[in-house]
Amino acid sequence: MTTRENGAAASRTARDPASPGQENPATAPEGRSSTRSRAFWVIADQAVSSLANAGLTIVLARTISPTDYGAFALAFTIYSLVLSLSQSVNGEVVVIRYSGSRRSEHVRASSAAAGGAVLVGLVCALVAVAVALTSDEPLRAVLLTVGVLLPGFVLQDCWRTVFISRGTPVQAFLNDTSWIVLQAVGIGTLLLLGVDTVLPFVAVWGGAAVLSALVGVAQNRSAPTLRTARWWFTGHREVSTPSLANSLATMGSTQIAFVLIAALGAVEDVGAMRAAQTLLGPLNIIGFAASAFAVPEIVRRRLSPGGLVRAAAGISLLLVVVDLCWGAVLLLLPERAGVFLLGETWPSARAVLPWLIAFICLVSAATGAGAVMRALNRSNLLLRASIVLGPLIVGLAAAGVLLDGATGAAIGFAVAAGLVIPVTWLLMVQAIRLGRREVDAEPPSTADLDHTAAGGGSTRVPAR
Repeated sequence: MTTRENGAAASRTARDPASPGQENPATAPEGRSSTRSRAFWVIADQAVSSLANAGLTIVLARTISPTDYGAFALAFTIYSLVLSLSQSVNGEVVVIRYSGSRRSEHVRASSAAAGGAVLVGLVCALVAVAVALTSDEPLRAVLLTVGVLLPGFVLQDCWRTVFISRGTPVQAFLNDTSWIVLQAVGIGTLLLLGVDTVLPFVAVWGGAAVLSALVGVAQNRSAPTLRTARWWFTGHREVSTPSLANSLATMGSTQIAFVLIAALGAVEDVGAMRAAQTLLGPLNIIGFAASAFAVPEIVRRRLSPGGLVRAAAGISLLLVVVDLCWGAVLLLLPERAGVFLLGETWPSARAVLPWLIAFICLVSAATGAGAVMRALNRSNLLLRASIVLGPLIVGLAAAGVLLDGATGAAIGFAVAAGLVIPVTWLLMVQAIRLGRREVDAEPPSTADLDHTAAGGGSTRVPAR
């Protein structure tokens, strides 16, 4: 640990009871039952959110025309990318930096992060509107609508992360549930009216998100603060920059790999892998939930080096066991059940399924180490693992599809994930040796902001 990091840690210990080995009384777990309760609500929230998106997709696929559905699919892709961007520079910062902070500090940080999310949404909205103006209908109207509603989308997503990092995932569940209920009422009304065009559905989807974002403001008891945007983005670059780069590297390599699979093989190869991934969807829900739960818990508990290793091993072991159990269920599916689920794509999906199960198990084997690195604010080390994984996925998937079509590509994915496991764990050991990197930034109070607005100087707080 550097001198600066030691100084920051010493300062934190002096002014905050949550020194290493002790828990912050404002956010500390109350026992095993409390921990189990939080884990349950995190999983429930992730399940509700993911299943709602799947339900929306299915309803639209069965209701609107293929052209309209294509416009929605593109809009949903943009929405997903913007959420990922906002999570990297806002939500991830709250989780890594403020999960173990006092409640008053966490609320101020949450308001600042929410303001940052709104700002990201506004900037991306301008881009979406600009693209819409150069597009034809129905894409033009859909992108315009999504663009206008993007700030609400990202704010609602930010509240979910905020509540989980605060140790109150039930609030995240309630917020997502409010969105789903509002969305269900609106979409149900449209179906009863016989609406079969995309724009009203998109408006209901986004409008419900905006209303739920406002519910989140009430839950947080503090509104987003745009005045802190400069402090938020500049004061947390050590956290947000590697997080953003890691997200882009992971998403980019996967998308490039699928493009190459289609180019070097056939569109049917991509279809087979996407269909198999659909069956593995529940594992993605559990994996995301485990990570969302584990990182703030590790931050709050300030575990010893041995405790960190045990936490990483426990997370990975649990996920691998769950992956293997679900994979066994899928591999034992009767032919009739597979055809019912995937139709004509079942035979090709079944061929790649064993290797994609292996891939997700191997990814899970490294997930625990990644969670520990994030909790220690060492995302720069996690980025190194992603930089290794990205080219391996692209190169091995491309080679695999040339050798054996979709099955070869799936084998390439699995081999790439397996090769990165030792790299990730070695990087985690390095992160543990370095210790948690503290960020010398504290949320400015309302008085600080008012003082700055009156010309009294910067809101920057002295280094901790």
